[in-house]
Amino acid sequence: MEPLEPPASHHVKAAIGWIELGNVPEAFAELERIPRQLQSLPAVQASRLDCLIAGEKWNEAVILAKSLCDQYPEEVGFWLHHAYATRRCEAGGIKEAYEILAPCVELFPDEWLIAYNVACYLCRLDRLGEAVAMLKIARSVGGEQVNELARDDADLIPLREL
Repeated sequence: MEPLEPPASHHVKAAIGWIELGNVPEAFAELERIPRQLQSLPAVQASRLDCLIAGEKWNEAVILAKSLCDQYPEEVGFWLHHAYATRRCEAGGIKEAYEILAPCVELFPDEWLIAYNVACYLCRLDRLGEAVAMLKIARSVGGEQVNELARDDADLIPLREL
């Protein structure tokens, strides 16, 4: 993705700051300050997606995330956001999120967070053997980060009971 130039880049950074502070309306307002002709740029759209997710606007987030995945299939974060929003949107769920992210394990073998999330989905789908195997893949790339995240993850509770 091509970088944004100031002042648009400043608005994107400010939007991210507002999200971190928990003020999603201000984050959206910051993005609206970017000129209309720049609104379709990937960096602006990615920030808009972050705002939608932070604001729990799942249905809108799914639409934008899918569009970004179609346009930029090499961007791992868009796939993660697409699955995350799909899990929570009205027409989605765990199975649908799994179907989006599972093929990405092979596409992005160096991205442990994909395998980790697929393991979570498999666990929630009561496919525990597959979940254990996928978590092993995540650990082979992510190491201790995976263990730290898995320690308190509610999705993985069934694995801790094995």
